[in-house]
Amino acid sequence: MNRFLTRPVLIRKVLNSHSSTVSNLQLSKDEILRCLSTPPYVLPHHKKISAPPMVYISGEEMTHYTMNLILDQWIRPHLDISKWDFYDLSCKSRDATGDKVLKDAVAAGKRIGSIFKEPTVTPSAAQVVSLGLKKPLSSPNGAMRRGWNGITISRDTIHIEGVKLGFERPVLFERHAVGGEYGAGWKSVGAGRLVTTFFPDDGSSPTFCDDRVLVDDENVVVTYHNPLDNVKDLAHHFFQRCLAAHVVPYVVTKKTVFKWQEGFWTIMKAVFDASYKQRFIDSGLVPDGNLKHLISDAATMQIIRWTKGGFGMAAHNYDGDMLTDEVAQVH
Repeated sequence: MNRFLTRPVLIRKVLNSHSSTVSNLQLSKDEILRCLSTPPYVLPHHKKISAPPMVYISGEEMTHYTMNLILDQWIRPHLDISKWDFYDLSCKSRDATGDKVLKDAVAAGKRIGSIFKEPTVTPSAAQVVSLGLKKPLSSPNGAMRRGWNGITISRDTIHIEGVKLGFERPVLFERHAVGGEYGAGWKSVGAGRLVTTFFPDDGSSPTFCDDRVLVDDENVVVTYHNPLDNVKDLAHHFFQRCLAAHVVPYVVTKKTVFKWQEGFWTIMKAVFDASYKQRFIDSGLVPDGNLKHLISDAATMQIIRWTKGGFGMAAHNYDGDMLTDEVAQVH
C-alpha cells in the first residue's frame, strides 16, 4: 500500500470517517473536498482567529519570498492580522527613508513587545552600487537589540526522530545580544596621540580610559563597550534552560587575554553559585559544583569533538555569533 497519499485522497478518507460532522456542514463531500483541496484551503463561512498585536519586519531574498507564500496561503486565510504593524527593512526601503523605517520599527517593537523578523541584508560595497543605494547601510540587528534592551539570542539544535544529525543530544547557546564590535564606532586616522576619555553622567571628574601614541601613517581606531547590567538576566535564563534540557553549562570568554571580559564571567558565576549550584549538583550535571569556563579558542575545538552533545554555552556577542555558526555547521 502506498503510504503517501495525495491531498484530495487524504481529505476524502477523513471525510468518510467523520460522516456526522460532514452532514452538519450542509455541503456535499465533493464540495468540501473542492474547498479543502484548493487555496486558501478553507470552508465557506470560515471564521478567522483574531491575532494579537505584533510587529512584522520583512527583509528580502528567498526567505522574504517564502514568507509571502506562508502569509498568503497559511496565515491570512485563517488569522485576522489587522492588528499587526508591518515594516519593510529591505535595503531599498531603508535607503529611500534615510533609515527612518528602521527607527520606526524599533520604536514599534519596544511599544508592542512582540516582534517577528525576516532575515535582512547588510549590503556589501558591490551591493550598494548594484542596488543604487545612496550610501552604505549598517546592520539593523544591532539597532534592534539596543532599542529592545536585548538580553540574549537563544539558539538550539533541532533533533528529528530517526534522522542522524551532527549532535546526538541537544546543544543550546546563549549569545549576549548587545555590546561588542557590532555597536563599534571607528575612524581612519594618521600618526598622532589617541586618548579615550569617559565622562560620567553625574558630572564627576572624567576618567582617562586609554592613552597611546600612534606611529603608523595609517591606522583604524575602533571604540566599543560591553554593557553588563542585563548579564544577570542572561545567566538566569541560561541556567534554567540547561537544567530543563539536562545539559552541562559552560561560560565562554577569552578573559585570560581580554581582561575586560572578566566581568561577564564574574556575574555568570555569582548567579550560578547563589541560585543554581545545588540544583546542578543534584542533577549530576555539575557534580563538583564548580561552573566550568572555556577559553573561546578551546570552545571552537570542543564543539567539533563533543558530538554526543548534551552541553550549553553562554558567551559575549561576537564569540556567540561565531560559535553558533560552528554549531550549525557541525549539526
